[in-house]
Amino acid sequence: MPASIFDRLKMPPTAALLGWRLIELNIEEEWINVGFDAKPEFLNPAGNVQGGILAAMLDDAMGPIVVAVTNAEAIAPTIDLNVSFIRPVKPGPISVMAQITNMRKQVVFLEGKLFDLNGKLCARAVASSLLVRVDPKKLFSAG
Repeated sequence: MPASIFDRLKMPPTAALLGWRLIELNIEEEWINVGFDAKPEFLNPAGNVQGGILAAMLDDAMGPIVVAVTNAEAIAPTIDLNVSFIRPVKPGPISVMAQITNMRKQVVFLEGKLFDLNGKLCARAVASSLLVRVDPKKLFSAG
């Protein structure tokens, strides 16, 4: 992966917990592909990744595309998140494709699709997020 804005940003603790890693980023088309690690600790009693964890992964891919597109001049706290679970997810690598579907002055509309190791669509989300302007220096790591 070529260098991106995420190389200089602080990794949020939740992103680190979920195993967040950038796979691909397209600023012009406003989409991102993020990888996650579905750890055994994320499983429910049936042996599948718990739905709340999958929702967190979807959310943690949709927010960063806004940060990238705005060059870290805005963050996107989620106002609402609607997740549809399509099939169970087993532990292992997961990828989420997220894109901005519409960005207004104060609200951003997003869509995310979560895929398992075999590339099967397992969950889909749509979200609305508040567009909050920030000082980019606060998001970048020291050094």
